[in-house]
Amino acid sequence: MQTPWSFPTRPSAAPESADPCPAAPSLLAANAPAFQGFWMGGYEGADHVNGHGIALDPNLRNGHAARLDEDYGALQALGIRVVRESIGWRLLEQRGAAGVQALQAQARLAARHGIQVLWTLMHYGWPPRLDPFTQPDAFVDAFARHCGAVAGLLQEIDGPPAAYQPVNEISFLAWAASSTGLIHPHVPSHPERGSALKRVLVRAALRAMDAIRRVAPAARFVHTDPVVHVEPPLGAGPAVCAQALREHDSQFEAWDMLCGRLAPELGGAPHYLDLPGLNYYHDNQWEHGSGARLHWHRDDPRRRPFHTLADAVWQRYGRPLCISETGHVGEGRAAWLDHLAAELGTCRARGIALAGLCLYPLIDRPDWQNADHWHHSGLWDVPGATHGDFTRRLCQPYADRLRHWLQAFDAASPLPVSPPTCTPMNSIIVFSHLRWDFVYQRPQQLLSRLAPLHPILFVEEPILGADHAWVERHSPCAGVTVLRMHVTGHAPGFDDEHMNVMRALLQQDLLDHGVCDYLLWFYTPMALPLARGLLPRGMVYDCMDELAAFDFAPPALIAREDALFGQVDLVFTGGRSLYESKRGRHADVHCFPSSVDHAHFGHRAVADHPDQAALARPRLGYYGVIDERLDLALVAALADAHPAWQIVMVGPVAKVDPARLPQRPNLHWMGQRRYDELPAFLAGWDVCLMPFALNASTRFISPTKTLEYLAAGKPVVSTAVRDVAQQYADVVPIAASAAEFVAACECILARTPAERATFASAATATVAATSWDGTASAMQALLRRFDVRPVAASAPVRALVPAG
Repeated sequence: MQTPWSFPTRPSAAPESADPCPAAPSLLAANAPAFQGFWMGGYEGADHVNGHGIALDPNLRNGHAARLDEDYGALQALGIRVVRESIGWRLLEQRGAAGVQALQAQARLAARHGIQVLWTLMHYGWPPRLDPFTQPDAFVDAFARHCGAVAGLLQEIDGPPAAYQPVNEISFLAWAASSTGLIHPHVPSHPERGSALKRVLVRAALRAMDAIRRVAPAARFVHTDPVVHVEPPLGAGPAVCAQALREHDSQFEAWDMLCGRLAPELGGAPHYLDLPGLNYYHDNQWEHGSGARLHWHRDDPRRRPFHTLADAVWQRYGRPLCISETGHVGEGRAAWLDHLAAELGTCRARGIALAGLCLYPLIDRPDWQNADHWHHSGLWDVPGATHGDFTRRLCQPYADRLRHWLQAFDAASPLPVSPPTCTPMNSIIVFSHLRWDFVYQRPQQLLSRLAPLHPILFVEEPILGADHAWVERHSPCAGVTVLRMHVTGHAPGFDDEHMNVMRALLQQDLLDHGVCDYLLWFYTPMALPLARGLLPRGMVYDCMDELAAFDFAPPALIAREDALFGQVDLVFTGGRSLYESKRGRHADVHCFPSSVDHAHFGHRAVADHPDQAALARPRLGYYGVIDERLDLALVAALADAHPAWQIVMVGPVAKVDPARLPQRPNLHWMGQRRYDELPAFLAGWDVCLMPFALNASTRFISPTKTLEYLAAGKPVVSTAVRDVAQQYADVVPIAASAAEFVAACECILARTPAERATFASAATATVAATSWDGTASAMQALLRRFDVRPVAASAPVRALVPAG
């Protein structure tokens, strides 16, 4: 089932317990193959009673139960030798002796076709005489007896060895039975019951495995659950980000309980978690709170690739994995398989052990809640099923792509099955003079987009004056961890006074969190000494500003930048002027000017921000840092020129005495606001302002707000900042004086409807030429050079001896 699920969260996991049964036969020397083929298929087997009180039997509805011989016979031509089948605890007990005979006949038929079966022993349904909420002990006992009896029956049948899944999707079922109306008679609005049910289901699975091993000592076990990504809303604060992370991490709870890392009193141990099964669909990623999908078909930049989700499970448990369910609907089936195949190749390259991929379902299925709706998601459709015609119709594009990938992967080297030793090279350690929760700008835009491929450790300038040195960690968005060091000294920034302590704190943090293969990324040369003793695959300098020209720049900055240029592999610049300035200092410099987040700023139907809604019109607005780069005299002149104009200034004040800010009745200083508030401010502005001073600090800037203003459809007036004048003068009036700036604003406010339409067309064309998504993708293409470097985890890549 593909639905957002929010699990009741628990305290942090207990330390992994010692394995009381290290020689458990199910491990078969740890690396023995579980399946006789990589490509697998599944038949829908959910046998619960749905939210309308209707008992489900999908194999009856799509004809699979009556056409087993035909269905199994058709698999050989498509290279599928392993299938998932659901016995159905509720259905088997209901059918009695006839059900047992049918199960044995099905197992013999699969054996005659040479098919190995992964049997699910509970697929959401249980006998109505039992209730896991009110009779947990009786429920667990009865399920263990059911599983032992089934294993005994199947053990008598010759053929490929059976494998078992005791409980299908423990985490999903616990959510569905406590927070939705999907499972009868358990109604929603009782999410606190999900945690209790999850514990009962884990207990049942553990007892089931013990019962099965008594009659089938070599049995293998798969434990499936959805693998998901939960993203905080754009611009969310630390509290909401933490909630999103807890929701994301709750996907591991059932597996943690099975292996004893969490709730060890349930009896879990490492040997019980044989193979984690990852159920992964296009809609397994969503936004926290709203539940809004991160759409695969729209290339939502907030999505995480499957291989990063798989790697998190691989690193956590060190067990071979399988993709136990995946598929798409309608015309998307073939494209989704291509997408997953590419992810398999990445998993192979990164050493993630995958034992199989299961296309689910093989035969189309009806919806759980609406029996007349068919998903059109199978390898075979059954277009006449509602009329009793079970003729199968092969989805030819889907089958063609399956045959292609079957040949492609058979020709490739085998997938690895050895446990990981440390994190693979997908981490980036970033050193920044800007704090993540300051103004949302270039570092946040780029790194949040690179994070799905490269988890980010964002190391900020230290916090001064602490009683003792310590490290603060938090995750502002998925894939990004902010590392904030508190030091006892008082020298500002990345000063030499702090370096020894900061190096020790950083290296201990990397050791504690298993980060051993990484790239270094600098926003400030002042952090270069922190690289001493680190062993990166490479180094990048993203030069977003000429920091040496800013007020209060450290005296050592120029020399340290010279040293940084001598060590980095790649240099990115934040604009054309910076590129011209830096390209002679390194052999590999790339110009990546400021860009735009279309999804954030491109919406036009945005309500006015309530903090300015009472202001009269016209309104002229600016957002950004208010520091030495802003021409405060120009701002005052603008307010004085037209007292009826309302001038709205949004942003934090930095390096400027707030008492110096001009004060006028029509001049409104709004202070720093969240990134998600900016579109609402823009919605109420008639003209957007870029009143920059022309001085050393603005000589090389490439203001991000230029394109953001235009993406919102707002006209802009700017002073003669070089990059703005060179790139956007055809759509942004450039003013050389205060009088010209005022006049340009007057002209915009006096535009005719035809002139406004002409501007809107030009602005749209300008903004369409770039995006932060495209910039991040171009950078990622350059970063791939570091992926191909062979690096042994125990061998240093190179020793850094930075200046300072």
